[in-house]
Amino acid sequence: MESILAKPVFVVGSPRSGTSILTWCLGHHSNLFPVPESSWMGDFAVNVAIAYQIGAARDDYSILSAMEIRADELFAAFGQSINGLILRHRKDLETKRETRTIERKIEPRWLEATSTAAGPKRRWVDGTPEYSMHICGLRKLFPEARFVHLVRDVQAVVLSMLNFHRATGIQLVANEEDAYRYWMRTVRACLLAEQAYGPSVVRRISYADLIDQPDATMRSLLEFLGEPYEEKCLAPLELRINSSDVPAEFKVDGPPANPKVVDEAMQLSGLLERTPPATDPSLNAADEIEATFRERVRYMATVDSAYQRSQQVIESLNKSAPVTPAAKLSSQRL
Repeated sequence: MESILAKPVFVVGSPRSGTSILTWCLGHHSNLFPVPESSWMGDFAVNVAIAYQIGAARDDYSILSAMEIRADELFAAFGQSINGLILRHRKDLETKRETRTIERKIEPRWLEATSTAAGPKRRWVDGTPEYSMHICGLRKLFPEARFVHLVRDVQAVVLSMLNFHRATGIQLVANEEDAYRYWMRTVRACLLAEQAYGPSVVRRISYADLIDQPDATMRSLLEFLGEPYEEKCLAPLELRINSSDVPAEFKVDGPPANPKVVDEAMQLSGLLERTPPATDPSLNAADEIEATFRERVRYMATVDSAYQRSQQVIESLNKSAPVTPAAKLSSQRL
């Protein structure tokens, strides 16, 4: 397969904000296909940064620095390879999806527009909510990537998070306060990315607009992605997959959230409604998001070193510890 410029689309935002349904909507486009939530690429970018530090640590005595291979080159090379792998293995994904459709009795028409029969499709779309925290690293891997920040009312999201385990058996959050904090953490990370990279890289979309004004919202979104408008992208909205709606009779279990946390979240939600996205990138925000990424890299590199040191200490203590009669007897029995 010819090398195709990596231009993936990442749908980010808090879980239960509609990231899955928007991913499927975009996946119905003739040039985009949806992939399962990947989850691993954010940490992979951190590991690439750690590897680069090691590979360039001794100047001319290290291969990367001696050959003047820059960090951005290394990141982009890995990103291009990942893109090629995903495009080449699209048929394998389709085969597995067809099998699951039969097993779970899912409406097969959801796969028609995303299948290889729909066309070659040179881009893919990933709707992993956790990537809200990894936008900086993903941009390093995929410099031409585009990010769609999907925003939903915080109270609706919190209720949906708390109700999620009833429908799936999976508990997203421990309690109401955790849900509010989770929403704020992801939304703030996405807002920082909006400010750092500007509207040509990160586009904010309202969940309410997607539901109430689907045609206009999808036209605007596809224009942002540089793709022609196609009405079939609206088809999944007719029957929402994995709907995040909550039954009217749903009651929240557990302790109520701290009123200060709720107020903080409500203020942020109101700010999103009142304030349009920034029109130009901010150097201060770019510095902040880059510093956050570097801190994550430093932390992960330190965690590994600290773990190795702790194992050495434990091993040393075990060797120097006196052998009691009981321990000696136990050893003889083994």
